[in-house]
Amino acid sequence: MRGRKPKPTQIKLVTGNPGHRPTPPDEPKPEARIPKCPVHLDAEAKREWRRMAKELDELGILTTIDRAVFASYCQAWSMWKRVTF
Repeated sequence: MRGRKPKPTQIKLVTGNPGHRPTPPDEPKPEARIPKCPVHLDAEAKREWRRMAKELDELGILTTIDRAVFASYCQAWSMWKRVTF
C-alpha cells in the first residue's frame, strides 16, 4: 500500500508543509498566470472566471494547464446559480 497521494509543491507552499519533507527538484513548474477565458462560457461563468482568477493568481496556483478544469468549474457554478436562485 502506497499511502496518500503527494500534494503538488505549490499547494504545499500555500497550505504549509507540516512534515518538513523536501520538495521534489524535478517537479514540472508551469507558468503561474491567468489563462485566456474560453469564449463558450456563458455570462455568469465569465463573471466567476474573472472573480476567481484574480484570487487564484494572487496565490500563484492558477496556470495555463488549469484552463479546462477551471472553465468546467465556472460553468458548473453558473448552472448551480441558475437553478438555486
